[in-house]
Amino acid sequence: MRIIILPLSTSSRLIITQRTASHPLPPRLDDRLAQRAHIIWSKWETSTTWWKIKVTKWGNAAMDRISYDEWSLKGVPRPPVGLFASRPKKWWEFWKRSDDLRDREVLMGTKRVPLVYPPHLIKEHDAVESVRQLAEKGLPYHFKYMLLSLVGAPLTLPVALIPLIPNIPGFYMLYRVWSHWKAWEGAKLLKRIVDENKLVLEPSHAIEIVYHSEAPMVVDIPDSPTGEKMLLQDSQVATLAKAMDAEEVQAELHRALAQVRARITRELEKKEKEKEEEERKQNGDAA
Repeated sequence: MRIIILPLSTSSRLIITQRTASHPLPPRLDDRLAQRAHIIWSKWETSTTWWKIKVTKWGNAAMDRISYDEWSLKGVPRPPVGLFASRPKKWWEFWKRSDDLRDREVLMGTKRVPLVYPPHLIKEHDAVESVRQLAEKGLPYHFKYMLLSLVGAPLTLPVALIPLIPNIPGFYMLYRVWSHWKAWEGAKLLKRIVDENKLVLEPSHAIEIVYHSEAPMVVDIPDSPTGEKMLLQDSQVATLAKAMDAEEVQAELHRALAQVRARITRELEKKEKEKEEEERKQNGDAA
């Protein structure tokens, strides 16, 4: 298991958690069900049925609107054996062999999680704080919206009464329940890793070289006299994924970059509107 921090702009970072070769835990039931749902969704994307085409188009657009921070937390795998200290044997655990528990206690708590980052773009302290802030922000947020999605799911039951059309809103609400639960679970694990000082900083010059392969693009944003720099471009994503040995993260990187650019665009539009309103007020006062 390792964590990678990738700066998207001077104020936005994407955190990716990967399962490594030394982390051979079998997938849980919910992960297997999610993989099965992904296979079915992929078949729908290539279907010729009109309603499946509409549903997948709407669904993919909805997926792209989910915050990249939520995708980061959802991707946190289960902790490998040996990461956290094992609890002592309780009196009711009489069926467990003491020698097995002693062996586990020797192993447990000795492992660490590498925190990979480009050293000239992120300071050591900021790298750790980025993980902490993602976890602390995600814990209350995803717990709240997990409950709200759980309450909203039964409200879609009348849609199931419509013949020939599946209850798509209901399926989406159940997906949001699972998504927020996975993100909440990931936030808990990241916070525990930071709190127990399990991170080992690993600066990566291979990743940093990819960032310096293209000049950063400067974008003006409100309250920023120097402007915000986009540190990563879509044209660099494939090379960056190869440098990380993680080809599967390309879609996540493109999604995160699109969301950052959309945020900057909204802030620019807001700034222009405020400027126009100030000019109108000044012209009105002068008249």
